[in-house]
Amino acid sequence: MQGPASIRLVPQLDLQVLRQLVTDHILPFENASRDDQAFSMEMPRMLHEKDILQMVTPKIYGGKGAEVADLIWVIREISYGSPSVAATYIGNLLGYSAALMYAKDSLREEIARNYLMNFSLWSFAMTEAGAGSDLMNIATRAERVPGGFILNGEKNFITNANHSSQMAIFAQLGKEGISCFYVKGDAQGVSRGPAFQKIGWKKANTGSLKFKDVFIPEDHLLGEPGQGLRILTHCLNRSKTLLGAMGVGISQRAFDLCVERLLNTERFEKSLIDQSAIRHQLARMATQMESAWMMVSRAAATWDAGLAAVKESSMAKLVGGSAAVDIADQAMELFGARGFLLDYEVSRLVSDAKAIEIVEGPTLVQELLVAKEILPRGKKKKADLYTLQPSDLKKVA
Repeated sequence: MQGPASIRLVPQLDLQVLRQLVTDHILPFENASRDDQAFSMEMPRMLHEKDILQMVTPKIYGGKGAEVADLIWVIREISYGSPSVAATYIGNLLGYSAALMYAKDSLREEIARNYLMNFSLWSFAMTEAGAGSDLMNIATRAERVPGGFILNGEKNFITNANHSSQMAIFAQLGKEGISCFYVKGDAQGVSRGPAFQKIGWKKANTGSLKFKDVFIPEDHLLGEPGQGLRILTHCLNRSKTLLGAMGVGISQRAFDLCVERLLNTERFEKSLIDQSAIRHQLARMATQMESAWMMVSRAAATWDAGLAAVKESSMAKLVGGSAAVDIADQAMELFGARGFLLDYEVSRLVSDAKAIEIVEGPTLVQELLVAKEILPRGKKKKADLYTLQPSDLKKVA
């Protein structure tokens, strides 16, 4: 049994610069209007201009080579201002990471060097109307043809779907099984459905992608044929950790709004924040938030150590999402009737927090993955689609 990974508590980035960016641009964008689905390309474009969107690009290609221990801080800070912008970032990172880790060497270098200089959005397309957590039910098909593959099918609930110019697509490849492909957004046969209307993450774009006889060159296969599920798991283990960090960012924003409100509200000639019961409640909220952050940090350290982090990433998503839902809900109650009004930011945070418990595998799925990792296995062993092989953990330095 391997020992615990070392947790790095200090990020290798300037938090003050990032926090100023959130204060000056991201938070005002999120709060500018409350009842629309106003996705803006301005936010991810700004993050790219600041070398934040592409910071995972390996150093050998001129990038920063950021680790997950850095990314959790980025997502925490951005989520404090806008969970929608953070969701855009995570969806983009999923697609880009699949190419960075699994593309052929020449394609990887081309994508990485180009992305450092030129802004674009990525999508990571696995989910379908009939295949969410049931990945074996994916209906999108790829068929071999001379020089490559032909792709047909449809993906739903895809982040950045209406704006992505680069994509990682999962499809059934005959008897070889689920495989992953790099597809350009302007390829002939790619089309997009209308953006979905959501109760949370309103300013993150979510939509559908359709593929009609889309030709994919042979060298745009990511990884090996049939390796799609392992690619999927590898990418999601990092992404789920980031969703946990999003939960902490939402929790911190809800907590800060709550404290500010209580400091400026008096009942019975005494500030509400001086009420004993409320102080106890705030202490519990802060403890829950800090506990979630420690689990997120542990998951990041495990991933950065080159381990699969299946258990840790699922736990990070579980506790981060739970903390966000609980703390946002308590903050709404402490706001009183005003907390139920759309005019108050805390009401939005409740819906934004709930999304974490749903995307990339709902709570039940994460609990099943944790149980699989911590409980003894029976004598009859079936093929484990969620267990990574050492070859899957090789990363570009």
